[in-house]
Amino acid sequence: MDDHIYKHIHLTGSSTESMEQPVRAALATLVGLLGPADRLTVIGFARQPRLLAEALDGNHANQALDLLDRTPAEGGTNLEEALNLGGQLARRQFSATAQNRLVLLTDGAANLGNADPDRLSAAIESLRAQRIAFDACGVGLDGLDDTILEALTRKGDGRYYVLNAPASADAGFARQLAGALRPAAENVKVQVRFNPARVGRYRLVGFEKHRLREEDFRNDAVDAAELAAEEAAVAVYEIEAKPQGEGEVGEVFVRFRDAATKEMVERSWTLPYEARAAVFDRASPSIQLAGTAAMLAEKIRGGPAGDRVELDALAPIVNALRGRRPDDQR
Repeated sequence: MDDHIYKHIHLTGSSTESMEQPVRAALATLVGLLGPADRLTVIGFARQPRLLAEALDGNHANQALDLLDRTPAEGGTNLEEALNLGGQLARRQFSATAQNRLVLLTDGAANLGNADPDRLSAAIESLRAQRIAFDACGVGLDGLDDTILEALTRKGDGRYYVLNAPASADAGFARQLAGALRPAAENVKVQVRFNPARVGRYRLVGFEKHRLREEDFRNDAVDAAELAAEEAAVAVYEIEAKPQGEGEVGEVFVRFRDAATKEMVERSWTLPYEARAAVFDRASPSIQLAGTAAMLAEKIRGGPAGDRVELDALAPIVNALRGRRPDDQR
């Protein structure tokens, strides 16, 4: 996105001791990425939300760090009131020439106020209709209401992050969060059409909550994901190829709105059939990484697909991947 498209960021974090480190780490990096025309608002919420800083310009956004350091930690998570105040401020400070975004960071379940998912979703959908995007980040896995947060981001034209521990909210995460403020492609949709003469059965691994109806692929009123220029999206399919079949595996279509021109773009690529495709332990590192992640996810989720995954067989592949990617801490 053009750097002259300014950002209005409303960062909302629950006020608990376990959240102090991740909120500060994310905020410290974010303020370093803001320009003089950008604006930052910070809200702390626990029993009740509190406005810590409002519409600080990029040159003075570091003041939010001092305010955060002086804010005492509290217990409880009043998600309803946090969204109400965050939405109110986002609407009041809305700029038609800016990227307007509400970012929620929390480490607990919504245990105060009205936590009805439908009511919370309605508030997020109202923001999206007013061109205010919504992101959420869940920190820690104990007590986190993962289902609600993930569902809210799908309603809010945003993305959902999970950090296993507060220490994971390092500068790398903050840069990832900042990348959401500069989407290069909006309403991104992917459709794969398999050739029945070459593919018998196929299955998309995961993404159950994000699947669209086939007829909605070119329906631009049905909203989908955003991607920054530095990001990549990965979908893993399990297929049963027919060695005696005919033609290619199929075709993949991608449709998106160019964030700079606001024009819809559609592209497609053929998926070639490789009669002598490499076995998994000799495949390219990118295929091994995607495949290993998918298989481990299936194993954790359980069920027939997970039962087929043998951890002892995956272990040497994971170890070899670590050696090929020495600079990737993940």
